[in-house]
Amino acid sequence: MISPYHEITTIDHDDLEDFLRKVHLIKIFEPLLEEFQDKSLFKSIVKFIAWGYSINSDMLNTSGNTWGKVSELIYDKCDLPQNSDIHDAVCKLKSAAVRDSVERWLQFQNEENWNQFIHYRDLRREFLELSLSPLRKATGEIDIEAKMKASTYSKDLLKMMEDARDTFIQNNSKLKASVEAVNRVNKESAGRNAGSYAL
Repeated sequence: MISPYHEITTIDHDDLEDFLRKVHLIKIFEPLLEEFQDKSLFKSIVKFIAWGYSINSDMLNTSGNTWGKVSELIYDKCDLPQNSDIHDAVCKLKSAAVRDSVERWLQFQNEENWNQFIHYRDLRREFLELSLSPLRKATGEIDIEAKMKASTYSKDLLKMMEDARDTFIQNNSKLKASVEAVNRVNKESAGRNAGSYAL
């Protein structure tokens, strides 16, 4: 049995569209074909979606990085052009075609808690950007109240993300075992570090 995530992220030839048609996954990424007609660009964006929005993605081992940093790493790994329009369309989901394909990919994976986590993550990024942007009232003054609301919503979404993440980890035995192993190693290394400072 093929793993669509593995096949998409490891495919070498440029004609990913042909492969997606053969395995009946083209419907997920069809919106991209209309907006990004270059085969190489299409392939890179599909890989970005697979690495950034798959529950099995190794790229999502964040090591404490924010989604913004992780998405930049994935963007670079996919060899996407250093063009601000394409960057914003893909990383910041400014493109309706990218958003639609991400949504279809999430539905294809059929994992509700993962789907919630991703939506919370992307919404949180938007609220963080709002809280740091120069929001202004009609009078021209900075709208501190709106910035604070955006910041509060961002904090609330972080808690919601943690809850959704904990639920999908508990429901996935493979992820649960991996997280427990990482937590064990982190706990052991923290103990060694703390002991070395105690000298």
